[in-house]
Amino acid sequence: MRRASEMAHVAGIVQVGIRSVGSAGLAEINAANAYGSRIVTAREVHTRGVETALNHLPEGAQVVVTLDCDGLDPSVMPGVAARTPGGLSYTQTIDLVAGAARRGRIVGMDLVEFLPTTDLNGVSALTASRILVNAIGTIVRQR
Repeated sequence: MRRASEMAHVAGIVQVGIRSVGSAGLAEINAANAYGSRIVTAREVHTRGVETALNHLPEGAQVVVTLDCDGLDPSVMPGVAARTPGGLSYTQTIDLVAGAARRGRIVGMDLVEFLPTTDLNGVSALTASRILVNAIGTIVRQR
């Protein structure tokens, strides 16, 4: 995210679903705050709803969604390198994508950090594919 923040065409970054600092230390968190990243924790989404994150997106913005599978709860996305309880649900995730499309226009999307070798019974593959199909439908229906 730090490298993305340095690109002239990036007007802002909203990071949603964080529940631990992982490999990041206090310096990285302070740097994210310094370059203007808005950090919305998973707990905030659980208690206040997805709007708490969507309110950081300017109306009419062009939005690129990078979905880091580590941000989802391991009950729906176990196929990641760093399983951490308390992540976003499937429904919260698709609601965030749909909300981003309502507030602005999704112009790009990727899904990263899916690790098939750690998937359990194909749960992550199913979740990822359903999120992507749902997102494609949302993007196609944008005005």
